[in-house]
Amino acid sequence: MKRRRFIIILILILVPTISFAGVKMKIGDETEIDLGFRLQTQFISWDNKGGTTGDSEQLFNVRRARLRLGGKVTKWMNFFLQTEKGGGADGSGYDMRLIDAFVTLNLHPLAHIYMGENMAPAGRQHTTSSGALMAIDRPGITNYNLTWGLNGRFGFNNASLTDGNLALSNDESVRDNGATLFGSSSVAEMFHFKYYFGVYDGIQASGEDKERYTARLQVNLFDAEPGYYNSSTYLGKKRTVGLGVSYDTQDDIATDAVQGATGYTWYSVDVFADLPLGPGAATLEAAYSDLDLDDATQLNDGTGSQNALETQGNGWYAQAGYYFESLKLQPWVGYEKWESDAADGTGGWDGWKAGLTYFFDGHNANIKAGYESVKTEQPIGGSNEDTINSFIVGFYITY
Repeated sequence: MKRRRFIIILILILVPTISFAGVKMKIGDETEIDLGFRLQTQFISWDNKGGTTGDSEQLFNVRRARLRLGGKVTKWMNFFLQTEKGGGADGSGYDMRLIDAFVTLNLHPLAHIYMGENMAPAGRQHTTSSGALMAIDRPGITNYNLTWGLNGRFGFNNASLTDGNLALSNDESVRDNGATLFGSSSVAEMFHFKYYFGVYDGIQASGEDKERYTARLQVNLFDAEPGYYNSSTYLGKKRTVGLGVSYDTQDDIATDAVQGATGYTWYSVDVFADLPLGPGAATLEAAYSDLDLDDATQLNDGTGSQNALETQGNGWYAQAGYYFESLKLQPWVGYEKWESDAADGTGGWDGWKAGLTYFFDGHNANIKAGYESVKTEQPIGGSNEDTINSFIVGFYITY
């Protein structure tokens, strides 16, 4: 109760200084803090969730519920803390867990060091804010990465597919402990770049102690995307074309029944464009990614043995939208495909989605609705079903 009371009092003190970024308070000449939140609620209707005939479900879902506290202590150092909802310990509500906790050392525009628990820059979607997504959520193939557990996701990234789900992740689940060197600059008025290089704890097979290394380079024409995080649509506020390449690797993440300790390598190439067009702006994003698990077969993650070839593979996604500025509407569509290395294609799938977003206040407040259909190469989990259809309506607020 004391902690809740403190948060309420702090909000009341800071409310008069609300800005686009959240609630800000200046403490000294160089010191300021920023208090904000993110809340995304959804109604979901899907069928064949478990891969059996007639297995349908309708539910209300809190997709993200976050409180953040960040700020600048001096011009040399910033900090950032962010919580996320967890499962309810006693069934009466949600617990909160810390998902971001890092300090930034600002040495130079080309040299910022982020140290602590943070998002590893393993691809464009990994460096895209969850408060500025276009197609309700991230593409499901984004999760074939060590950050999100090496699995495919359906229902607008709300649930994991049964086949090819290794469920390998570190203690932080959607973040990693480590340090990232980040910098951005402009070579010319219309040519910009930024880079990331990070070293993290990652995840190790029993008895191993290897580090995870991640690198990303992104270039932009016309307008820059200078920050650590991007948006997946800028709603006509930018004119930019971006190209990115990412690489993510770690040795000995798990133990294979045949070859012992198995390594992990993931790379991605992505393209992005957000351009004024007619009465609004058009957005296009596409990426190709490849996952290599050293051709492991029966991979033991500590909880059981899985056929890693049903996860290992490659895939791509593409999504596009058009923002009608006068109507504050953005229809969007997307397609994604993953091809596993399993001999019979188990673990492979493709899916398409389409939807519409109405913006009350840009990414600060909007409503999204969308339909998605996912079809697997083989029947799901040994059932007689290979298709999952999902419909979602979501209310999204970020300040």
